[in-house]
Amino acid sequence: MTATVNKDRKSNFELMRIISMFMIILWHYIMHTDLLSKTDGTLHLFLDILYVSTAVHVNSFILLTGYFNYNKEFKIKKIIPLITATWFYKAVFALIFSILSLAAISKFDLLLFLLPLNYSYRFGNFYWFINIYIALYLLSPFINILIKNINQKQHRLLLLLSFFLLSVIPYITKQQVIDNSGYSVMSFVFIYLIGSYFGKYKIKDNLHFKNYSRYKRQLIFLISLITIIIINALLICTSSYISNFNNSFLTYINDVILTGKVNFTSPLIIIESVCYLLLFETFKFKNKLINNWAKLMFGVYLVHENNFLFNYIYDYLPLGKENYVSGYKVLLILFGMCLLILIISSIIELLRQLLFKFMNKRKFIINIQNKIKHYVESF
Repeated sequence: MTATVNKDRKSNFELMRIISMFMIILWHYIMHTDLLSKTDGTLHLFLDILYVSTAVHVNSFILLTGYFNYNKEFKIKKIIPLITATWFYKAVFALIFSILSLAAISKFDLLLFLLPLNYSYRFGNFYWFINIYIALYLLSPFINILIKNINQKQHRLLLLLSFFLLSVIPYITKQQVIDNSGYSVMSFVFIYLIGSYFGKYKIKDNLHFKNYSRYKRQLIFLISLITIIIINALLICTSSYISNFNNSFLTYINDVILTGKVNFTSPLIIIESVCYLLLFETFKFKNKLINNWAKLMFGVYLVHENNFLFNYIYDYLPLGKENYVSGYKVLLILFGMCLLILIISSIIELLRQLLFKFMNKRKFIINIQNKIKHYVESF
């Protein structure tokens, strides 16, 4: 989801970014339209399984960050495009909604919008992912020192211990012993460490996988991914069944399933995310269109998940106003609208990038950029 894409990266991972962003849009559409509360029966079960199965989306971007950045030189100026793009969309949507009298925005609100951290006490937490991602990037040079100075066995033990402390324990205790649902710097560091492991020690060169062909590895990770999805489906069905019993133990099991099923750091979602990454690692191809489209994914997130926009627009989109929906057409509408949001958001981000490219050629902009660059590099 990062603002820039390494030109050397393969199209398989760029396609992964695009698919992950589509999952994010799908997740948000189901959430913002409150679709799960508007359906029942088989359709509700399918949507619930779909909602849980797409929870790999956030993890996938952090895994890719760790996969590629564990040995990269830290440059603080790299976060400037991320911050400026975020500022742009906050300012543009604030201006639009203010002019159309759809939101009462005070001078203090505007002042908060200018902060690098995305915060507004009246309009909610803008772009929570960006806040934590910036924190992760600032910590990454120190994390990378750790990664550089431990061997593979130590790295693996670190991951196993982290998985137990930050995934298993929070899951089975319903976040009561250690709270780690995936929306924290701690979660991102944990997932970054996982990504860095598979970036540093390629799976095709390790363990039994080095004896397998690329196609056999594809089959293994695809089957593993499908198996995790089936397990999630069975857990959801089990939860629905045992919720009918008045038993304290079964009630606790049901609460564990319900509390952990969409937490980004739950054991199943972590394992599913890793299988998802390793599956795409097995594909080898290059496609210029995919690479260029992937560069727009950061902007797609900023457009479709702007607080002003999603607090207003979903009431007017299909499936948003209805109190109850049913039938297979719901799925066609859902996927169709999410694809449309992906395309429209991509076009908006492309226009922004072209605007910034044009502005960056202006002499006064170049002078400002040079001063900012000189100031940042002085740290």
